Order: sequence, then C-alpha cells, then structure tokens
Amino acid sequence: MHARTGEGGATAGKGWHGFARSVRRFFWLPHGTPRRAAPARPMVWTWLYCLVVGAVLAAFTWDEEVATPSMTMVIVWLAMLDDVGKGVRNRWPAFVAACVVLWGCVKLAYVAVPALADSLWGEFAAFAPATGAALATFVAMTRLPRLRRA
Repeated sequence: MHARTGEGGATAGKGWHGFARSVRRFFWLPHGTPRRAAPARPMVWTWLYCLVVGAVLAAFTWDEEVATPSMTMVIVWLAMLDDVGKGVRNRWPAFVAACVVLWGCVKLAYVAVPALADSLWGEFAAFAPATGAALATFVAMTRLPRLRRA
C-alpha cells in the first residue's frame, strides 16, 4: 500500500495531503491552537509503570543484552512524545531538556558508582531516578509561561 495514493494504512481516506498535514501538525501546530501544560498525574503513573517494568526486567530478564531496565527510557520517550503530539506548551524544548536530564542522570550515576553497570539491578538503580527526573523536567517545562511575541 502506498501513502501517496491513500490506499490502506493510517492515511486511508486522507491521501497524501492528509498524511503531510498530520506530519506538519506534529512539528508545527497551527496558530491559535490552545497549548496546555502536560498533566502531572499521567506522568506519575507512567513513572510508576516504568519502575514496575524495570524491576521485572531486572529480576526476570531472558536476554541481558536486549531486555534490560534501560527499556524504561523507551516508555518515557513515548509518553513525552504523546504529549508533544497533543501540543503542550514549550513542547520541543521540554522534550529535549528531559532527554538531556535523562542522559545526564544516568551518566552521573554510572560515574558516581561504577559498580552499577555490573548488574541489572544496578542498571535499574540508575534508570529509576533518571526517568523520574526526566518526566519531572518535562512537566515542569511545559508549565512555564509562554513568551509573548511582539
């Protein structure tokens, strides 16, 4: 199926222009679109879900090279990208800052305690607070007031 013809897939009925409009909206919202702050409660639930997934992967992993507690990063990224797609305030700067905080917290944990890299529980101990810090950064940055353009 081809996206240009609009046959099948997520673009059925919209055609090429509908697909291009959806992609454009993801990166640039139309003027006048209301931009709210990211809700905190779903992000807390996402973080708790990440803790459970990370603990399960640390305890019962079947492949130590693929299924590790670092997979919680993917859950965090998807949760933030979902809010970015909905059009929260300061969405791209908040997403980039949260990714930098996530990366920095993990690197800081591994530098501070090099033994964390030796076990899956150590990796879980590094990623659990890092994912929480990233989500907190994202929510906090979306709550900053918008700058008024002259």
